[in-house]
Amino acid sequence: MQLQQLQIFHNLTEEELKKSLVCSQATVRKYKKNEYIFQQGDAPKKLYFVLEGEIELGSINLNGKVTRISRVTVGEEFGEVEMFLRQSAYSGYARAKKEVSVLEVSQSFFGGRCERNCVHHSKVVFNMLQLFAEKADKHNHQIEVLTSGNLRQRVAAYLLENSNPDYRVKLQMNREDLAAYLNTTRPSLSRMLLNLQEGGIIRIVNRKVIEILDYDRLQEED
Repeated sequence: MQLQQLQIFHNLTEEELKKSLVCSQATVRKYKKNEYIFQQGDAPKKLYFVLEGEIELGSINLNGKVTRISRVTVGEEFGEVEMFLRQSAYSGYARAKKEVSVLEVSQSFFGGRCERNCVHHSKVVFNMLQLFAEKADKHNHQIEVLTSGNLRQRVAAYLLENSNPDYRVKLQMNREDLAAYLNTTRPSLSRMLLNLQEGGIIRIVNRKVIEILDYDRLQEED
């Protein structure tokens, strides 16, 4: 992914992009597979954007057990919560699932108003606000799905929420990530989808597309 494709640099000219990289002390760094970008307990000093590869975010409890795992892919950011909340340490770790390329932006860039009142600085900050608003909206939708009831109802709510006008759902996540999103296991999710298919409510077209055959019945499940 090219730097100008990141949402943080949306609507910036090439010249403004270059100036933003200088002002933000941004650097592009590569990490090898299983290498840590930061570990739990490290001091938050940067905001990260994935340019290539995939990042695993996890948290380890006092017994040394990983209690939550999520993934961050190309174009997405991580490390923002602790940095913007001015927390003293990361609550979890970030590790490269495979070789990755990451844009690292200094915390100081977001610390206050630019002394020179640079236009590009204001644009980047506005883009960050928009990015966070979109993420908050996404989380709100997830909460709505997770509070829909049992697994069958959660799956129905997710499919209805993400269906196109042609009654097709293009999955933006793989089965494992979708299962985590719906707070279940991958086998349980697969069984539920097959159950809905056998009932004539949906049709699994392929790994990325699900067709809703009976919209009214799916609404009754919600």
